[in-house]
Amino acid sequence: MNRGMYMHWLSVIALATATLSCGPNKERLSADQVIDKAIERHGGEKYDNMEVEFDFRSRHFRAKISEGQYVYERSFKTKDGWVTDVLDNDHFKRMVGEKEVDLTVENLKTYRRATNSVIYFALLPFNLDDPVVNRQLMKSVSIKGEPYYKVEITYGHNGGGEEFENAYVYWIHKENFTIDYLAYSFNINGGGVRFREAVDIQEVQGIRFQDYLNYTIDTDFPAQELDYAYQTGKLKLISEIRLENIQVKLNAKP
Repeated sequence: MNRGMYMHWLSVIALATATLSCGPNKERLSADQVIDKAIERHGGEKYDNMEVEFDFRSRHFRAKISEGQYVYERSFKTKDGWVTDVLDNDHFKRMVGEKEVDLTVENLKTYRRATNSVIYFALLPFNLDDPVVNRQLMKSVSIKGEPYYKVEITYGHNGGGEEFENAYVYWIHKENFTIDYLAYSFNINGGGVRFREAVDIQEVQGIRFQDYLNYTIDTDFPAQELDYAYQTGKLKLISEIRLENIQVKLNAKP
């Protein structure tokens, strides 16, 4: 083989090697990188200092967040007066009018969970980069012909709250990094799983809010496999998650 032919084949091999290495590497994001890109797409730095208000199922919610400090509120009217549940970094309390009321341990857990969970899902993927979060990249999938990263989220005992045993799965679009589907398992009230499909997207002050169609399945099915159940028609629609009257103020102080 003459030198010219030899150099030609070296160039072909180098080009083929570069092509093979560039293709897969483009896909090789870590779970942390995928979550970071999703956070940036949905709100990014705006999450760090903001005040969000919205209505959900006859309850009014407010979240004030500033540099790692937060105050979450849920308020509604009862026969005893106006009730406000307040959750911050350190504790939870229930106010009826201007008076704080005593709560049993069970009621405190129930009211705190009800306040936190609605705001948690409303602000996703805010806080999924928290150090207490364990992130694991699962095998990528296609849903309705679209490519998705699949990330499992679990929480450690320290800092994971009462939900540390729950598992969450997020299907994040490979091109635009939106969370289009999510699923989770839970242990309270007998346990079960839910699968949510994002619909009716709103962007308010640069923050993305999503309503959801909420599905379940009657058989024992892991949350990590619910994309298959969804695409094969095994899920049952049980409710819709709709946020109303969304307001956002940026650079808020708690």
